[in-house]
Amino acid sequence: LRGTGRAFSAGLDIREVSGLATKKEARTFVYDIVKPFWVQLFKCDKPLISLVDGPAYGAGAEIALASDIVIASTRSTFAFSGGRVGALCCISAAFGQDTIIGRKVVEMNLTGAAASAEEARSFGLVNYVEESASVEDRLNKIIGEMRHVSPISNSSFKRIHASLITPRALNIAHRELFRAITSSDFQKGAAAFLDKSSPNYYC
Repeated sequence: LRGTGRAFSAGLDIREVSGLATKKEARTFVYDIVKPFWVQLFKCDKPLISLVDGPAYGAGAEIALASDIVIASTRSTFAFSGGRVGALCCISAAFGQDTIIGRKVVEMNLTGAAASAEEARSFGLVNYVEESASVEDRLNKIIGEMRHVSPISNSSFKRIHASLITPRALNIAHRELFRAITSSDFQKGAAAFLDKSSPNYYC
């Protein structure tokens, strides 16, 4: 997976989501668009490699987290920033939190703070950090190494690994995403984001 332009992925389109006029529209967005995307991603039994060259924010950071291998350029940054606009990076909350990466992901969700590529590598979100011009070289090297491993072995590993994200966790994650984007906090946060101002959730 890779982005186009200056970012890997900035996550959800805040203008589009804030424009959902009714709870029915929001429910359709969450359960007919967002959830099926993640279900299919976790069902993929091929190795998933993300090439990140630029910001990976919100759902973009979650895609990196859900990838098997992440190669990032030195200019890349990562943030689970949904909470800053009153939304939620719901998939990242469904990952186990009893690891170093899990604890850091919790902190990044609760603060919305960004991490550089090197910081992300230090706690396991990123596997390799390269200059932008060298990202493809690293990718080709990894693909070459994968050719020595049985496709059956890799697909079996992927299925076992995907089973750690339980259907119950996915259901709760998307229920809470729906709750968040239909809240007054999201309307306040989205309006501030579009106005390029800072929301005040505590007044």
